[in-house]
Amino acid sequence: MDYPGPLDWLVLVCYLFFLMMGMMVKKIGWTALSAGLCVLIFEPFAWWPLALVAWLPFLFVLKTASPREGFYLGLFHGLLLFGGTLSWMWNIFGRASIALWAIVAIFTAMTALLIVRLPTKSKWQGAVLVAAVWAGVEYFRAEVFTLTFPWITPGTGVPPNWLTPIVGVYGITFCVVLGNALLLTRWKQGLAILLFLGLAVLTFSEAPDPEDKIRVGLVQDESAIIRQLKEASEPILDKVDAVVWPEYSLGRFEESTLEVGRGIAAQTGLFVASGLEEIDGQDHNTAFVISAAGIEGRHVKNHPVHFFTDGVAGKLAEPVATQLGKVGTPVCFDCDHQDVIRKMTAKGAEFFLIPSLDAMAWSARQHEQHGALFQHRAAENGRWLAVASSSGVTQIIDPRGQVRARLPLMAEGILVGEIGRTDQRTVFQWGGWLLGPAMMGVTGVAILWLIRRKYSKLA
Repeated sequence: MDYPGPLDWLVLVCYLFFLMMGMMVKKIGWTALSAGLCVLIFEPFAWWPLALVAWLPFLFVLKTASPREGFYLGLFHGLLLFGGTLSWMWNIFGRASIALWAIVAIFTAMTALLIVRLPTKSKWQGAVLVAAVWAGVEYFRAEVFTLTFPWITPGTGVPPNWLTPIVGVYGITFCVVLGNALLLTRWKQGLAILLFLGLAVLTFSEAPDPEDKIRVGLVQDESAIIRQLKEASEPILDKVDAVVWPEYSLGRFEESTLEVGRGIAAQTGLFVASGLEEIDGQDHNTAFVISAAGIEGRHVKNHPVHFFTDGVAGKLAEPVATQLGKVGTPVCFDCDHQDVIRKMTAKGAEFFLIPSLDAMAWSARQHEQHGALFQHRAAENGRWLAVASSSGVTQIIDPRGQVRARLPLMAEGILVGEIGRTDQRTVFQWGGWLLGPAMMGVTGVAILWLIRRKYSKLA
């Protein structure tokens, strides 16, 4: 439960602040209850059924809130939720993490403000509009905003299910919020939606075992010392078809590094790892796909981690053709977002070998929350993922987002397992992913309509 001490003070200050704003204690209490339930949805608790009802108390409060109250209650909800779930940020950023929680919480505040201001005369129309705005703001925050951060959403709180390869995590967010909103107006319809979503999770079992198998060896080691990683890999070189090392395991990529990779690939078939590569005078965090003949292809990380020296962002997301098939090699934070794996799959990626990094000092909670996002990407795109992380989660995930094998956190080790390749496309791939951008467009139209209405009244 690695909560930082200052978080308690932050919560107390928030309570006092809202009391000073003259809000009713009952509204604050319902908001706090909702945020508390939401915290329990995510790792390390992972009580996912709460995701079906956790937002209900907050939406209940917003029904009678003024715009000003809605904004501040939304900010309060966001601070509690993100401060509680992302408490591990304190280990990395210290006091600055409070500002980061506040930035993310502002999006919850803006969502609440829009929900309060938008017309909801029709019970169904109002619920749909609430769900669309919530999903639209979430998509903007997670995929478009400068500080993109796709963690901790209703859609990622629900495990992969039958709807995931159809509408993706932003579509799941829409369904969760729609069900909660309808519980307040048409409770039978709302309950039906949420029960359907729950059954979609419970009946979504593992994918069939692959017929065309690829044996992979995933190294979990935080040292980033090539000699140590090479020695750790040697016992499995004659047992696997591909070896994957964690992110940054190659350090700064040089000719000698290439020779190490070629040597490993000569005994296995394929070697994947990442390191810094200088291109046009700038550093790029690059995943290399290496065979005995040399570099078969590379991928420059599209989503460098904010506030870290993580290289210049790449623009392309393409698979690499190898003797094992077309492989996608997104790097770590690339997989938090929906676009990179989706684009690689659309261009023919049949399976994924992924270098990742989660430092031991960032805590087990951070590792588990991050590891869960890879499951959603696998289910959205219907692909096998093999992830090698520095201190966890090193895991193999099937096309339904089910973890088939993993290593314990915070320990050096090697995971040997089997994955498959496929060229089948999901509905999400064919266009279901557009639901997120569409909801963002609906939100934009709603904002413009509110602005126009305000100025027409002033005129």
